[in-house]
Amino acid sequence: MKILVRLAFITSLGWLLAACQSDSVLRLYEGPELPDSALLTVRAPEQLELLAINGQHLSQGSTLFSSGQELKLTPGEYRIEAYYKELWTTNVDSHYTYRSDPVTFTVDGEAGEIYLLAYETPANAAEAERLAEDFSGWSENIATGERRATTGSNLQRPTLLGTLTSGSATPSPAPATAIAPAGSSTPPRAPVAVSDNESGAESGYLDMLKAYWSQANSDERRAFLRWIAE
Repeated sequence: MKILVRLAFITSLGWLLAACQSDSVLRLYEGPELPDSALLTVRAPEQLELLAINGQHLSQGSTLFSSGQELKLTPGEYRIEAYYKELWTTNVDSHYTYRSDPVTFTVDGEAGEIYLLAYETPANAAEAERLAEDFSGWSENIATGERRATTGSNLQRPTLLGTLTSGSATPSPAPATAIAPAGSSTPPRAPVAVSDNESGAESGYLDMLKAYWSQANSDERRAFLRWIAE
């Protein structure tokens, strides 16, 4: 198993590094690229794992290699399902990962507006643990400072254990390439189909590697890359 994981990482590392810049900005609308003045921009920190927007699935590991994520959307209302995840290092040998249940961030913005998905940032591991146990946050209009509190979500948080122990990837909806505002009569563009081979064991290993990487601190990432280079 370790050999397979190592080989999968070596073959996919180039793809992951090439995607690191583009993955931080998601253009979720149809047609040619538009200026920010015509779009609604939503920014999320790397500690928020985005699951779905208006009921449409988003790919996992979307914050990999980035300090956050920026969504480019057509103006309107969006319900963004996300959960909190953060790895804390208490000393050289102790690392703890805290994850919350998903919540719903609601954004209703106009063209040119920027919203931030935020929460009370914990100062230490104990605060992070309490935050994960009962997570809440808000969406904030950067220009006006107006905030809207999160609400509950019906989604289930993906389990890391299930990803790491499964022999193949668990089937999941193809990630959305365009998302329409709530109540819009314009359907989003259909997502690109994924073949059976692409959605099988290879993508399962890639998801596993993304999960490992997203939870590692900078020292662990450097050590892992040195191990790959051996």
